Amino acid sequence: MVKGRGMAEADPSTALIPRERWITWMMGRHGDIMSALAEKASAAVDPPEQSLAWLVAQREARRYLRRLQVWMWFRAGGPLEPAMARQRALLEARLADADAALRSFDPATVAEARGGLGVRVAVVGKGGVGKTVIASTLARLLARQDRNVIAADLDSNPGLAISLGLPRTDAGLPPEAVEMEEGAPLGWQLTRGLTALKATMRFSTLGPDGVRYLGVGKIRHLDDESLRASITAITQRMLLEITDPAWDIIGDLEAGLTQSFQGHHAFCDKVIVVVNPSWRSALTAHRLLPMFGDRDVVIVGNRFRGEPDHPGLDAQIRIPDDPEVADAERRGLSPLAACPDGTAMEAIRGLMGLLLAKEPPLAGERVVGPSAF
Repeated sequence: MVKGRGMAEADPSTALIPRERWITWMMGRHGDIMSALAEKASAAVDPPEQSLAWLVAQREARRYLRRLQVWMWFRAGGPLEPAMARQRALLEARLADADAALRSFDPATVAEARGGLGVRVAVVGKGGVGKTVIASTLARLLARQDRNVIAADLDSNPGLAISLGLPRTDAGLPPEAVEMEEGAPLGWQLTRGLTALKATMRFSTLGPDGVRYLGVGKIRHLDDESLRASITAITQRMLLEITDPAWDIIGDLEAGLTQSFQGHHAFCDKVIVVVNPSWRSALTAHRLLPMFGDRDVVIVGNRFRGEPDHPGLDAQIRIPDDPEVADAERRGLSPLAACPDGTAMEAIRGLMGLLLAKEPPLAGERVVGPSAF
């Protein structure tokens, strides 16, 4: 790969502040990644392999266009505006190439190839609605399908490790994984010599069923640099730059609105919005929905006992209020290990089936696990 190929460089005669220099560098990263993906797709030799390679290129072009749009909103009228406009044109051209290539294949071939495209899912919602149980169970169920799975805990009050069946850990990335970068969000980023997947394999923890666990760590004190470093490295680089279609990523976001507003779900194609019967969870969900743009959104009703859906939040999956899950959580156990055949676990298997569907369900279609009511 030629260094800088596809880059939309800023005018070198213009003095840039650190954040603008970092954005310019990131645009170069995205351009290089897209060039490599296009080369790989062009070199593929048979229709299924070509289809999968172009699906990856299509997905990454969309992902980087979304990220670019955020930068363009906040940097409009600044010195990077011409470079960002060129970057958008480059990414749109890459997306058009991928779209055209995929239209040239038989739809059945593309649908089959889509089954080899790893899922990228963010799980969001109000605190206490059961996000972590859903995220951890999904990760383990996917891994049991012989899939490579990364489970990322983006919550600074971590609990995903326990729900996966790992010992409690409050640690984020180690010092050698991160480096200070004045212009990066929170002043840190992934060490430049590391690729995203290599860093994940090196610094993640191997959990039950082969799930790879990543965590940002816990707030220990107000000036805790390790937490800020881990959040930036994981959300801005590691999760965004894993393009290998063989990997699924399940991200458990911090409860509430802040992380979604800050774009920590940028890695995902699908968003699971979890609600329970309380009106507060519905209010949070309604405030979250506008943040996800053109992504596929799955509304999951959790801990329902027959209550109707909230207005405007028609649940595609309903997970029943299962006392076995509550007991497992009280004892610090993985719900999937403690009650694998419970009604909640069966409903989450239905959710996994929805995520892996080669064709999306019809609008408003609901998938319900056994005994989900």
